[in-house]
Amino acid sequence: MRKFLSLILFVAAFALGSTSIFAQENEFVDPGHLTCGQHEVTEALFQKYPEQREIAKQARKQLEVETEKYSAEKDTEDEILIIPVVFHIVHQGGEENISMEQVQSAIDVLNEDFNAANSDINDVVDEFADIVGNVEFEFRLAKIDPDGNCTNGINRVLSETTNEGLFEMKDATGIWDRSSYLNIWTCRQIGEGTAGYTFIPSTVSGAFGQAYDGIVLLHNYVGRIGTSTPVRSHALSHEVGHWANLEHTWGTSNSPGLPSNCSGGGSSDFVSDTPNTVGWTSCDLGGSTCESLDNVENFMDYSYCYKMFTEGQSNRMRAAMNSSIAQRNQLHTPANLAETGVLEPAEICFADFVLDRDPKICVGQEIEFDDISYNDVEDRVWTFEGGIPATSVEDNPMVAYGTPGVYSVTLTVSNAQGEETIVKENLVTVLNEAEYALPFEESFENISEIEENGEWVDLNPDGSNISWKITDQVALSGSQSVFVQGRSNTDFQVETLESPTFDLSGLEDNAVLSFKYAHARRNAGSDDLFRVRISRNCGENWNLRETRDIDELPTVSGNVGGQFYPNSDDDWEEVVIDNISSIFLTTEFRVRFEFTSVNGNNIFIDDINIYDPNTLSVDNNDVVKELTLFPNPATDNVRLRLELSKNQNVRIDVVDAAGRIVRSPFQGLMTAGTQNIQIQLDYSLTPGMYFVRMTGEEGVAVRKLIVK
Repeated sequence: MRKFLSLILFVAAFALGSTSIFAQENEFVDPGHLTCGQHEVTEALFQKYPEQREIAKQARKQLEVETEKYSAEKDTEDEILIIPVVFHIVHQGGEENISMEQVQSAIDVLNEDFNAANSDINDVVDEFADIVGNVEFEFRLAKIDPDGNCTNGINRVLSETTNEGLFEMKDATGIWDRSSYLNIWTCRQIGEGTAGYTFIPSTVSGAFGQAYDGIVLLHNYVGRIGTSTPVRSHALSHEVGHWANLEHTWGTSNSPGLPSNCSGGGSSDFVSDTPNTVGWTSCDLGGSTCESLDNVENFMDYSYCYKMFTEGQSNRMRAAMNSSIAQRNQLHTPANLAETGVLEPAEICFADFVLDRDPKICVGQEIEFDDISYNDVEDRVWTFEGGIPATSVEDNPMVAYGTPGVYSVTLTVSNAQGEETIVKENLVTVLNEAEYALPFEESFENISEIEENGEWVDLNPDGSNISWKITDQVALSGSQSVFVQGRSNTDFQVETLESPTFDLSGLEDNAVLSFKYAHARRNAGSDDLFRVRISRNCGENWNLRETRDIDELPTVSGNVGGQFYPNSDDDWEEVVIDNISSIFLTTEFRVRFEFTSVNGNNIFIDDINIYDPNTLSVDNNDVVKELTLFPNPATDNVRLRLELSKNQNVRIDVVDAAGRIVRSPFQGLMTAGTQNIQIQLDYSLTPGMYFVRMTGEEGVAVRKLIVK
C-alpha cells in the first residue's frame, strides 16, 4: 500500500533510469556492511541540474589550488576548528527517533576520530603510525537555532520521508543555514546497501548548494549506543570526511576491490600519503593490492576496522574548512560560534519530559518518565501528584499509581546558570479495572465531547484541531457518532481513539468486537489507513486485529472531492472482530481505533458492541428486531420499546456497570410484535451508567441507559 520504495522515489525525483543507483553490484562488497552513496547522489544531482556540473568542476579546481597552498604554508601547530552541528532526526515514532544520548555519543565519536583520540589509535599498524593525522576539528551541538532560540542541537521532525532518506526529506525538515551549521539528517531508510551519503564541497558550491548540503545517515549508524554499535559509529566520520573534501582511498568512485583501481581506474584520492589501493570491504591489515601495503585502517575505506586519517588527509580537510567553497570557512569564525551559542556555558533554557507509554493507565501500573530538558541539566526535582513515589531526583524515574483519578506532573531542572520548571496539568489518567461489564454498547448518544481525560480519549500528539470528535450531523442509529475530519487533516497524521476498560474475565472462550463505520476516497491519490488494536493490560501493549487500507476502506463507491458525510444506511459497513482469544479475557481489556490520513476523506464510527458470542446482539439476530430506550438519559422513568419476531419467554433487568441487577420490571411470556414497557426509576439509583438487558429463549440483548 505505502509506496515508500526509495528506489522509485529517488528515480522519480531525479528523472533517472530504472536501475538502482544505490545497489552495490561489485562482488567484493561485504553484504554484512552498508556503504556510502556519495558518488551516486552526486551523479544524480548533476543529471537533474546539468549546469551545476561545470560549476562544480571549476570550484574543485579552485579548491585543489587552495589545498596545495595550505599544505605548503601550514603552521606546525594548527588551531582547533570548532564546528556547530544540528541533527535533524526524521522519524515516524519508531526506533529511528533516536535519543539525545545516542546523538551525543555520535558527537563524542567524531571528536575522538578527528583528534586522533580514539581508544584504538595506538593499534594502528607500525607502517602508518608515524603519519596518523590529527585533524583538530571539534564538533559541538548548537545551542542557538537560526531564529535565535534556545536549542539542544536536535531538530525532531515527524515525517514519512524517514523511509526515503532522500532530498525530499531535507525539504520536509528544512535546512539550517550551512554557513552556520553542519546539517546531519538521520532516518530509517535510504536505499539498498547504503548507510549514508553527502557531497564534497565543490559539488554544492554556490547559492545552489544551500538546499542540498549536509550529511544523511541511517539511525543505526549514529554513535555507538542505542540503535547503533561501536563498529558502525565511525560511518559518520567517513561521511564528514567527504563533507570536508576527502575521497575514498581508492579514488573517485564507489567501486572498491576492482583491480583497475591500481592503474587509475578509480582515479586518485588526491592525497599523497595514502597508498594507492583497490579498496577494501574486509579487514586484512597485511593487504597489499597495488605493490605496497594498503592503509586498510583508514576512515575513508570500507574495511570497517578503520582507526585513522593521515596527515595528508588532515591537511586536505583543513584546507577545505578555510575555503569559501560551500561556505565552509564561515562555520568556525568567532562571530558564528557566538551566534550558534557553542562558546557559552550550558544554560538551562528548556524543561520538558516524555513518557514511555500513553498516560492512560490502570491502577497499579507504572509509567517511566524521561527528562529531555536542556542544556546540561545538573539537578532535577520531580513531583508526581498521586504517584508512588511522590517525588524523585532521578533522570528517568519509574512511578506507579494506586488510586483512580487524574494527576499532574511537575519537573524542575537546574544547573549553575539557572533553572526551568514545567507543569503538565491533568497528565496521567488512572483507570479502575473492569469499568464496564459485558455486553457493552456505545452509540455516542450521551457523550458531549471526546475529552482528554474522558472515558473515550483521543490521543492527538500534533496538537492540531483535527482529532476524533463527536458529531450530531451524522449517525447510523440515534443522532450522534464519532469521526475524524480526514479531508482537512495533514498527510500521515495518525488520530487515535482509546476506550475505557472492560471486564472480559468471565467469558469462557472468546469475545466479539463489532462496530459500524463509513468512509470515502477523495481522489485517485487517496491512501488513508485504518487499524483496530486491542489490549489485555490496560494499554501497556496493543495487538493489531484489523487493518483496512485504501483498497478495502471506502464504504461508498467512487470519489468524494469535498467533505464526505454518509447520508444513508447503505453508506455504512459493519466490522466484526471475533479473534479475541482467551489471553485477552482480563479485567483490563481496551480497544484502540487508529486512522491515518493521506490525501483522503472523513471517517465515522458508530454502534460499537463488545459481547460474549454466546449471547444475542440486538443488531445481529432474527428474533429481536428492535430494542430502544427513551428518553435517554432519563431521570424518573424510561420507556423500553421492544419488537420480537416470535412469542417467547422474556426477562427484563436493569443492571449496573458491575453487572448487578437493580431492577426487574418484567418476566414472563411476551408475544410477537411491538411491546412498550415503562420502567420506573426512583432516587435510590445513583446517577451513572446502567444497562437494560433482555434475556430471551435464544440469548441476550442489551442497551445502555444513562440515569441523571
